[in-house]
Amino acid sequence: MKNFHRLFAPAALLTAALFCCGYHSCDKEEVRLYFDPENWEEMQKPAKNVVSIHEVIRRKTGDSVERTVSSYFGNDVTIHAMQLLDSSEIKYIQPVPIPGDQGFYNLRLDLTERGRKLWINLSVQHKGTELAFVIDGTVYRGFVPRMLDDDADMDVIVDGPFDQATALSLQNNAKFNYFKLRK
Repeated sequence: MKNFHRLFAPAALLTAALFCCGYHSCDKEEVRLYFDPENWEEMQKPAKNVVSIHEVIRRKTGDSVERTVSSYFGNDVTIHAMQLLDSSEIKYIQPVPIPGDQGFYNLRLDLTERGRKLWINLSVQHKGTELAFVIDGTVYRGFVPRMLDDDADMDVIVDGPFDQATALSLQNNAKFNYFKLRK
């Protein structure tokens, strides 16, 4: 009977993981992060380098959806409080070196299916206008979104320049943030 109780708890957790995640969408990495007792403390840590993309507001109207936040360069930027895309839709971030600009990178974002649809929407609605790339509530830089080249493409490029330390930090934390913040 003792051995039954020892085996029952892990089996119950694995079964719950399969039902929560769905059989086809269940990822071994996700099960390991959530249900392995060795990762319990890691999953309790707060997310770091959380990314969100917001509309930049050029003319303040005093509307409740406006929020003024600081930027990495010290100036204040007014953004729309509702994010257009965030870390919960970004599975992975890969730095892509900028040719001729050593030590600086563009970012390739690997998006979920929902994230891809959000990107298509934001790139059409904000074609040619600047959006804010926000890291942990601070505006890192502005960028103009690129349209997706292929209908099946799940990767998008965010034009930098992003310095090496920031790009690598975003890369190192993206997968954890995706699992931690998924809805």
